[in-house]
Order: sequence, then C-alpha cells, then structure tokens
Amino acid sequence: MTAKGQGQTGLARTRGWPIALLLIVQLLSGVVISPQMSFFPIYVEEQLGYTTILVSTLVAIGQLLGMVAAVVGGTLCDALGRKWTLVLGLICLVFGNLLYLVHAPWLVVLLRAISGLGLGLHALGGQSYLVGVGGAERMGVLSALYNWGFTLGGALSNPGAGVILDNRGFKTFGTVLLAISLATALGAMAFLPHLRRKDGRESLSWRESLLGYGEILCRPVVVMLGLLRFLPTCYYGMATVLNPLLINRIAENKTPVALYTTLSLVMATLSQMLVGRAADRWGRRIPTVATFGVLVFSALGQASLGWISVRAQLWGFYTFGVLGICAAWGLSTLMPCLVSDSTNAEEHGRVFGMLHLLWNVGMIVGSMLGGTLVEVAMGLPFLVTALLNLGAIALAVFFFRKQGDKVTR
Repeated sequence: MTAKGQGQTGLARTRGWPIALLLIVQLLSGVVISPQMSFFPIYVEEQLGYTTILVSTLVAIGQLLGMVAAVVGGTLCDALGRKWTLVLGLICLVFGNLLYLVHAPWLVVLLRAISGLGLGLHALGGQSYLVGVGGAERMGVLSALYNWGFTLGGALSNPGAGVILDNRGFKTFGTVLLAISLATALGAMAFLPHLRRKDGRESLSWRESLLGYGEILCRPVVVMLGLLRFLPTCYYGMATVLNPLLINRIAENKTPVALYTTLSLVMATLSQMLVGRAADRWGRRIPTVATFGVLVFSALGQASLGWISVRAQLWGFYTFGVLGICAAWGLSTLMPCLVSDSTNAEEHGRVFGMLHLLWNVGMIVGSMLGGTLVEVAMGLPFLVTALLNLGAIALAVFFFRKQGDKVTR
C-alpha cells in the first residue's frame, strides 16, 4: 500500500471520532440555545419590566449581530480555523447566559449582543467543521444528525427549562445554562481536533481570506446557493411568527400552540434524516427539488385556510404548517451537501458566512412580510412565499443542470 493510501486509511479510521465529538457539541449547544431563545423575551418582560417594543428591539439586536458574525465569521473560519471559530462562538454563548443573572440594562444589552455574535459564529464554525470532517458520500446523513442538535436538543431541554422556571426561577435557569455551555466550550476546546487543508496548513492567512471574499461572492454558483438559502428562509421566518400567532387566535388557548411547537420539532427531526439519507442514496437533485415542492404545497395549503371553517383552520395549520416547517429544515439539511459539492474546501467558511447572512436577512424579511400582509388577508403572506419558492424550484433545476454530475450524485 502506498503512503497516500495508508494516510487515507488512517483518516477513515479516525474520522469517526471528530464527527462524534462535533455531534455531541452540537446537541449540548441545542440544549442551551433553544431555551435561551425561547425564554429571553419572557425574562426581559416579566423580570426586568421592559416594554414589548424594547423586547423586540433586543431580539432584533441579536439578529443584527448574527448578520455581523456572518460576515466576520466567514473570514474567521478560513483564516483562524474552523475549530477556533466554533470555540469562539461557544464562548460567546457562555457570556450570553450571564444575562439571566444580571439586571443592569446596559449589561443585558451587552450580553445579548455577545450572544447574537455567538450564535452566528457557532453556526458558521460548526457547519464548516462538519463539511471538513465528513465525507461527501455521507454528508446528507451527517448534516441531518448535525441539525438534530437544535431540534432534538430543544425538544429535550425546553420541558426541563419550564420545570426549572416554574419551581426555581430565572436565576437557577441561567446558572444551569451557564454550566452546560461552559462545559461544552471547554470540551470543544480540549478535544475537537484541528482540521488542516490539503496543502497541510490549518487555515489561510488573513490577507488571503479577506482579499478572496469579493471574488467568491460574485461567482454564479455562490449567488445561486445564496438564493436557494434566502427564498425558503423567507417562508420559515414568516411561519415561525405567524403559525403560533394564528393558532392562538383560532384556538384562544396556549395548549394547541405548545402542541404545534412540539410536533414541529419532532417531525422536523424525522424529516432531516429522511432527506439526508435520500441525498446520500439518490444524489442531491431529487431531494432538493422535491423538498422545495413540499414547501410550496404547504404554503399554498396554508394560503387556502382562510376560506374554510375555524375548526378546520386549526387542523389545517397542524397539517400544512408542520409539513412546511419539515420542508424548511430538510432544505437546511441539504445546504451543507450543496456547498461541499460545488465549492472549494478553502473557501467554505466564507461561503457559509454569506449563506448565514442571507439566512438572517430572510428571517427578518419573512417575519416583516408576514406581519404586514396577514393584516390584509390571512392567507396572503403564505401565497406570496409560495410564489417566491416556485421560482426557487426553477432556480434549483437550473443550478443542478449547470453543475452537472458534480452535485447530482
């Protein structure tokens, strides 16, 4: 056996450990991030007495800092390294959990900003690390398992978080999150191995990374990837706001909203694995186009709910709403596969940075679009996003035709 063959065999033997460690880090991160996001608005409203407008402003600050992290984090991944970008994001999340232990307004704003940066850096570092350590032949399943960290982690931690808050309050809640996030950051720092480029270097120089950003973002394949990320996120950003709100209006009860949220997380977890396995077995083209088709079908189904009875509307949101969330998470699972197949390894950090920036923009545009159009007609925002994603289907077909066999198998 040649030295090259021996090196490849050694990599195959050891690759499982970095993947397993990354998935554990992601699961623990999901255990922290999901309740942190869910209960932050409640904390600043109930415990600090902030108005709804100020609560929304603080949430928006986190979203905007996530956009900053997308731009900076892409360069960090390629210049500082994927592991240390992920670790830096985890450290920021540790500081973010301190906000549940303070009451000074300036500290709450500062820690919320740090948390927003951490979410962006964590997402970029984790996705880049996954693509770097996983093989293309199983990237679909690995991406599904990686996304499980958020959906499954949230499904596991949110009930426990509710029990802690009801019995011990936010101080204990924040302390528990702080302990888990600190252990996760230290564990990643100590045990996750470095990833090196094909030329033996762990990363690019800062100059190489920064100067190459413009050329990457102007490349047609990257522009198409960006649109394939942005358009379904517009639906997801709208649905995450409107679906619980409309279910609450229809049912006039919080329990149906809680059931919808739990069902969405469970079904999204299953859909990620289904789509990931399909991508590994049949290639990327069929699962991508089919999942976009499911998202459009779901949006059109929700657009039609304003014409039926109130009781049927509730079941319609459970059916079409959950199906649409599953499709959105399925497309998120496919994105690392498309990036891995169609772009070079040394630029993955900056590509993911651009995609995360567009994800943040899509969330903002979708939520604002939904909030504006729903006042005109209940089904109008869903109809608009369905039409947008019909265009995404055409774009996906064109993308795979341009890329040829490189991403279809």
